[in-house]
Amino acid sequence: MSILSGMETLIITAVILLLTASWRLYQKRKYYRGVTSKLPTVYGIPFIGIVYKMLDVNKIFHNFHIKHVLTSSEFFNKAEEVYKHFQNGVFNGLIVAPAKKWKADRKIISTFLAHNNNVAWIPAFNSISLKNKLERLVGQGEQDIYTIIKSTYAFKLFGVAFLSRTPHYNRVRKYLKDLVQSLTKKHLAQQLESEAMNNVVEDKQAMVDITVKAMRQGLFSEKQVVVEGFTMLAASYETSAAVLYTCMLMLAMHPEIQERVFQEIRSVFPIEVISVEYEDLKKLPYLDMFFSEALRLAPPISFIARKTAQDSEICPGVILPKGAQIAISIYELHRRKEIWGPDASRFNPDNFLPENIVKRHPYSYMPFSKGARNCLGFRYAEISLRIAVIHAVRSLKFSTTFKYEDIVHVPHISLRYKVQPPLSIEVRAN
Repeated sequence: MSILSGMETLIITAVILLLTASWRLYQKRKYYRGVTSKLPTVYGIPFIGIVYKMLDVNKIFHNFHIKHVLTSSEFFNKAEEVYKHFQNGVFNGLIVAPAKKWKADRKIISTFLAHNNNVAWIPAFNSISLKNKLERLVGQGEQDIYTIIKSTYAFKLFGVAFLSRTPHYNRVRKYLKDLVQSLTKKHLAQQLESEAMNNVVEDKQAMVDITVKAMRQGLFSEKQVVVEGFTMLAASYETSAAVLYTCMLMLAMHPEIQERVFQEIRSVFPIEVISVEYEDLKKLPYLDMFFSEALRLAPPISFIARKTAQDSEICPGVILPKGAQIAISIYELHRRKEIWGPDASRFNPDNFLPENIVKRHPYSYMPFSKGARNCLGFRYAEISLRIAVIHAVRSLKFSTTFKYEDIVHVPHISLRYKVQPPLSIEVRAN
């Protein structure tokens, strides 16, 4: 009898716990339903979620109150689900750091990408031999220049393709780790004067110089020096490769725009390009418009995501719970017809004429994200890539038989092309 009584008590307890858990789940689902009913929402299906909708990057996420999400401290943390591929023990520095750590680390690393330091690196940008490598393809028909671009900038070594878990990933990861660690130890071994170790000099500084200095001051550990080195190398090289290839491709597909870019460059460099100086970049407004349009239609990072640090009101009457993850499709934002007009998908540098820029909200265009957690190295990228294009376009002419309307983009760590269109190259007479 006591055994039966004990079983009844156990069953009743289990039923009560089950009903309590079901009630809590019901209340939670009701709450989330109340939130999402007021927002444009992408609905998934059981077990698969929204992965099946991510095949077309133009349909991934809806856009709402972007400025608030990117500027409010409530949204400074990155969304783990979107950035989990960075959590590999190597590439998890400034890009995915929690807000508190990110603020301190960004302050240190920003010295490397300060304006004066970017300008000081211009001689190094001029020395990159992309033009010379492309000249070897002259007269050989359509060729894969993306591979040339990657190899020129050491992308094979530092690109984030090594994030895939393959034997090659493990070999490259070990090489990079050994490389950055050896650079760190080399700089630690240098006997620097106290003043030089504790103050930022005005001459150009390498990333390792700055992070090692931070380590000497107790702001970074040796592991952080290595991790931030990986982060800066991989992030900058992968995205730079994608942007530079897109620029060459857009020039080849739009010969009238290429000619206008060339004529403007020739007006600044009538004979040839020996060295591009910072002041020269200010004399090329159409080149700036061209770059902006290339970044609009093919932003290197196609979407970003944030996570709420607490219950947060995203717009009147809509409160997102703590831990909610919000994704913003930059790719879709840059192609919205209500912002860019009925021909939003057409390549048109005139979108960035001053009189057209003032008509748009500042957050309608953000190829390097915006707000406090924007891309720290965007000016570094803009300067280095413009210099590369100036050298190439002044001497070479690009063409392709691949049609613009046949381009298909696929989302990855950086935006990629489903098919990499090949280009033909000719030498310009002058």
